[in-house]
Amino acid sequence: MTDVLRRHWVRLGLTAAILVARISPAAPLSDPTGHALAEGIHLHYPPLYLILAPLFSLWDAVSMLTIPRLVAFLAGAAALYLGWRAAALARHRDWGRELRRLPIAILALGAFVFLGAVWHRPMASLTGVPPEMVVLDYHSHSSASHDVTGLMAGFDVAANRRWHARAGFDAFFLTDHNTVAALPGPLEARTAPTVCPGIEVSAWNSHIVMLGDTLPIAQSDYDGSPERLAALLRESRSRYGALAIASLPEYDRHLWDRRDMLVAAGVAGFEIVNASPKGNAFPRGRRDSIIALARAHGLALLGVSDSHGWGATSMVWNLMALPRWREDRGVLCGRILARLADDSPAANRIVERHRLRVDAWWPRWLTVVGVVWETWRAINWPLSLSWFAWLWLPLAVTRSRAGDARGGA
Repeated sequence: MTDVLRRHWVRLGLTAAILVARISPAAPLSDPTGHALAEGIHLHYPPLYLILAPLFSLWDAVSMLTIPRLVAFLAGAAALYLGWRAAALARHRDWGRELRRLPIAILALGAFVFLGAVWHRPMASLTGVPPEMVVLDYHSHSSASHDVTGLMAGFDVAANRRWHARAGFDAFFLTDHNTVAALPGPLEARTAPTVCPGIEVSAWNSHIVMLGDTLPIAQSDYDGSPERLAALLRESRSRYGALAIASLPEYDRHLWDRRDMLVAAGVAGFEIVNASPKGNAFPRGRRDSIIALARAHGLALLGVSDSHGWGATSMVWNLMALPRWREDRGVLCGRILARLADDSPAANRIVERHRLRVDAWWPRWLTVVGVVWETWRAINWPLSLSWFAWLWLPLAVTRSRAGDARGGA
């Protein structure tokens, strides 16, 4: 028994940790405004995700980190590797072996980050949603946006639609930066998921997401001063027929002390969950302040992907009750906007994934441990079994081959 513990303490320790995490699990999905989710709503994992659960679930967890946490994760992973190999070096004293392994480890970590960022792999999707509810995303981009370039230059509207389809969305708003050039024609509105029209305007110290079939908007008309920003909010419905939503992280960083001005000027709502690395840095204390402000003034609260094509992790969805919405997708976008305008506080429900948050109690230097632990707490038993299999099956295969070799001898 002592020999087993000595030789397999890492596998045994990880197995025990996963079991402890399953004893004290975290809800994988929740509503940040405090509402209970409809019974039966859950995440669906495609077969490849289940088979490669350690890899896919860690890709998801890392994709939901803020930039400082991501840097801390990579630094922590490197530190763990160096500590592991230093302990091995103390036993065998073979510097050549370790120097040969080092570039392989660096390439493996680089491949993990690169593939996680660029591979549009099978995704965890939202399922079990009541049939009268439509699953929405209010903010996403295509290659028509100035910052969707490089490796994501091919992320056009069709690619955006495929991304949202894999994540379980029924409709999404295409809100490219300062342009409506990529919006599809009305005949494409019946293709699932439905693409709804919008634009993200770079106004003074802010990004304002305009939801609706607007005309092109001259961004320069609303930049340069708070008065110009206020004019955009005032004119959003009368001039452009759109709902103006304050986007993260800009209002948090630049307009926090002007929240009342945004409300007075006519903002229709606020993003309180934004899956981009910068938007995801919105702390819960400030989020709760915005929730209270929006409820006091009858404003919408939204969660958005802000997808620019990178990765394949959906962190947030929105639900809206629209009876018989599948009967005519051609009018779906209009119905969504009408419901959002008429019944803002109650119209939209947000569903977000459990993750290591920016303000989690885990210190930054323990981010790599926190990521793995919070991942284990939120996965289900099928995913846990996949983790166990990857921990123990390689050992079983190795022993089987060793036994065959001895038998053949």
